[in-house]
Amino acid sequence: MVRIKTGDKEVALVEAAVTLFIQQGVRKTSIKQIADAAGVAVGTVYLYYKNKIAIVRAVAFAFADKHSAFVDQVAGDAHEPLIKLERYLLGLYDLWQPFGENHAGPVDLAEAIMTHAGESLQIAVDQFHEAVSQFLSDARESGLRVDDPQAEAKWIALATSPFYPLAGTPAEHPLRAQLKRDDLVGLIRWLAGKFQA
Repeated sequence: MVRIKTGDKEVALVEAAVTLFIQQGVRKTSIKQIADAAGVAVGTVYLYYKNKIAIVRAVAFAFADKHSAFVDQVAGDAHEPLIKLERYLLGLYDLWQPFGENHAGPVDLAEAIMTHAGESLQIAVDQFHEAVSQFLSDARESGLRVDDPQAEAKWIALATSPFYPLAGTPAEHPLRAQLKRDDLVGLIRWLAGKFQA
């Protein structure tokens, strides 16, 4: 077994848990499997996490942290605001796709997160709204026609929500089954045209 530095063990445990939870679900993943995948002893897992529920919570908040880092990355790019908005929405689409496939693992993970870390979902919603609002505020400052960034961010959230499936929702959803990444690109470009009019 390769020894992992102490500071990296918690990160390794969360990454291993994410991979296993998506592959086989929370219920079918054991603490031993997580420890083995992370390259640590089972006892080491319990130094960081009381039980599997605590690991699910850590995974949920790791997703929130990843989302926050992604927002910071896109916001820090030297692109025009509407390009940032497009990169952000498409990046989220790419991030969410494993959860929209409705395999048992992502569905089980989503249910566990909703049950044991539901507040992390509100964090994601708030982060989405703040990021889109900021991109729209920047667009308004650059001279584009954005009347109310807060309100328009809500409209964008509603318009794009079918592209970000929640695991556990029916895969045969009539609208979602027809929506692809290219459709999201089209919607984003249509929105951009409205702001430039």
